[in-house]
Amino acid sequence: MFLSMTGFGRAFNDTGRHRISVEIKSVNHRYLDISLNIPRQLLYLEDKIKQIIKKSVKRGKVYLYLTIDGEPLSTQKVDINWPIVEQYITAFHQLQEHYSIKDNIQLSHLLACQDVFAADETTIDLDDVEDDILQTVEQSVEGLYAMRRQEGENIEQDLSERLKILDKKIEELTAEAPHVKEQYKQRLEKHVKEFLEGHAEIDEQKLYNEVAVFSDKSNIDEELTRLVSHINQFTAFMAQTEPIGRKLDFLIQEMNREINTIGSKGNDAAISRYVVDIKSEIEKIREQIQNIE
Repeated sequence: MFLSMTGFGRAFNDTGRHRISVEIKSVNHRYLDISLNIPRQLLYLEDKIKQIIKKSVKRGKVYLYLTIDGEPLSTQKVDINWPIVEQYITAFHQLQEHYSIKDNIQLSHLLACQDVFAADETTIDLDDVEDDILQTVEQSVEGLYAMRRQEGENIEQDLSERLKILDKKIEELTAEAPHVKEQYKQRLEKHVKEFLEGHAEIDEQKLYNEVAVFSDKSNIDEELTRLVSHINQFTAFMAQTEPIGRKLDFLIQEMNREINTIGSKGNDAAISRYVVDIKSEIEKIREQIQNIE
């Protein structure tokens, strides 16, 4: 089963007292990284929200935005810090006596002092709205998952078509490879004849030895076998239900390694054309799997 790492989900819930809104989106990332933007009064729910996300998302950078309108989540109260005020006034009087200052203490003098007022915030009881919040988060994650699943199906279909193209190209390349040896023999024999210009006979044994050395150096059978094996593994991974993005990425690297080796050993124009076509398809597949969970 394919899941894309990109998606978006949104959910709303109106409880009468509160209007809850949750938006969640995900983008490509090597690992699972969750970023929450929620009111500070709800920070205690952070772990529960992350656990809900982790049930459906295994890899990707996830951003969740939660807002609540309606009744406030906390109440604030400002109190006078009487003990500190008394200490300030006492200190002012001491300054007046010490320096014979006759000015009276003004309110503005006290307001300029630190910690004269103490602000206290009290969070209201959120037990009755907590379930609604988590339910809304779950609904948004369901929407995210649905989009990731739909995009994953599109990627899976595209990869299936590209693997068919890749299979066909490799079959054609495999059929072309045996002709390289004979074509090289013919070219070599022609060049030798042109060089000798009838002054001497061609040493057939040396010619065949040269062709044999070339054949050994340019043999791509092992690379083709491994390339086909990687494609078979790729197809098998596509049928798995667990996240497969990293596995497919590794196989693509191995495919690239094999086709590059074939390109360096082929030493033939026809093989070079197949190598270019196959590398192009592998690159297209690589771009697609970068978005797979």
